[in-house]
Amino acid sequence: MSGDPNFPSDLDIHPLASASSDSDVRFDSVAQEGAIKTYGIAGRIWEASHAMLAYLDPSSPFEFDPSPGPTTVLARDEGGATTAIELGSGTGFVAARVAEWLRPERDLLIATDLPDVCALLEMNLHACPAVRVRPLAWGSGEHARRIADELGLGLSTNPHLRPDVPPARGLTHVLCSDLIYFPALLAPLLRSLIHLTSPPFVSRTAPAPAIVILSYKIRSLSKETPFWSAFGLWFEFVPVLARRRRSAKRNSSSPPSGEAKGEPWSRFSPGGESSDETFVLVAERRLESLDWIIPEADTLLLSGVGAQGSQFPKTDDQFEQLLLMGMDVS
Repeated sequence: MSGDPNFPSDLDIHPLASASSDSDVRFDSVAQEGAIKTYGIAGRIWEASHAMLAYLDPSSPFEFDPSPGPTTVLARDEGGATTAIELGSGTGFVAARVAEWLRPERDLLIATDLPDVCALLEMNLHACPAVRVRPLAWGSGEHARRIADELGLGLSTNPHLRPDVPPARGLTHVLCSDLIYFPALLAPLLRSLIHLTSPPFVSRTAPAPAIVILSYKIRSLSKETPFWSAFGLWFEFVPVLARRRRSAKRNSSSPPSGEAKGEPWSRFSPGGESSDETFVLVAERRLESLDWIIPEADTLLLSGVGAQGSQFPKTDDQFEQLLLMGMDVS
């Protein structure tokens, strides 16, 4: 894509109004209107961000499979600490909300976007102690390496060579809210996801791999399918299922209700409609893919070259199968 990807030639977008964003002057319709003028697409809150937050919310009335974390939001490693990177953070709406659920003394969320969008993120997130803002253009190995160094994961920050640096923090999560849209950005996005789930961000001997959480709204499936066809070669992923939690306060003398007996699992649909085309998916890197050669050309990466250790094009049909099955569990 030529020019600024946040300002396509046919850009015609308006603020997204919602109760959660309109209650915060950083993200309400007035703030979005101004941000759109300056930052284009990055200045708007997008629909699937609400699905991401609904999934991560510790006070959710739903229980999820897979669960977002055992005791605190996103917590994954043995010490319960979270080290997460959000790609395409835009206004910082998701990062600001997630930061409220993190523990600044232990957890860290790195909100990223194009370098010229970081000013917007800094403005909206400067009061969030658990959040850092860093540039990360999709596909940029240099930007990824700088973040790895900052986390103490690069050779230049090896504690044996640099005793002044803090202990290394392995990445536990990557968050992606409504990022799958422009065809020209699909390969760079996939490349960044591969970067962030490869050494030095993750260790081959880590007790648990980094988790990628994607919230996604279908807009043009024919244009977006190539991403899923390539993504599934490098990552295994499942849809998030949900059911209402059993009521702990039900009167023991009351007859069992459907809720008390346990509702069936179904695809998590934040809007409550099974026809809602917004999805939350949880992915992990295929272990064997850590040995594959990542092609330098975006067209080759998106066509499956390098995946499965071969230089021939190929595709994966995980997402297609999920759509055909309706992603429901009875």
